[in-house]
Amino acid sequence: MDALKSLFKAIFRRWEDRPADQMFYVKMFFAFISAVVCGAYGTAFAGIRGIMFGFLVYVLSLYVIVYLLEVEPEQLGGRQKLVTDSLVSYLLLWVLLWTLLYAFTTPPSIYESLLFVAISSL
Repeated sequence: MDALKSLFKAIFRRWEDRPADQMFYVKMFFAFISAVVCGAYGTAFAGIRGIMFGFLVYVLSLYVIVYLLEVEPEQLGGRQKLVTDSLVSYLLLWVLLWTLLYAFTTPPSIYESLLFVAISSL
């Protein structure tokens, strides 16, 4: 656990004196990681699996902020601020990157089969 703590402290040391900025960049880092994982695994993370994975990674980012970086929620304005600040930015970055990666990594044959199923159901 100490190795992880020192790793995250080294990565986000630049914003050590500004906890709100540190929280923002940690959440953006985890949004990027979760979008890359969801996009790289393609159809395995399409739908509810990808959404659940994204929210679990968001909860993991909160854990990293509080326990590994040792940012007190009171420095940010309480636990509610910890959870809600940067939530919209996290969601937008995560969904945008996930969509782009999914669109460029999914083979065209999957789209053709989906189109065929949609047309045949009409």
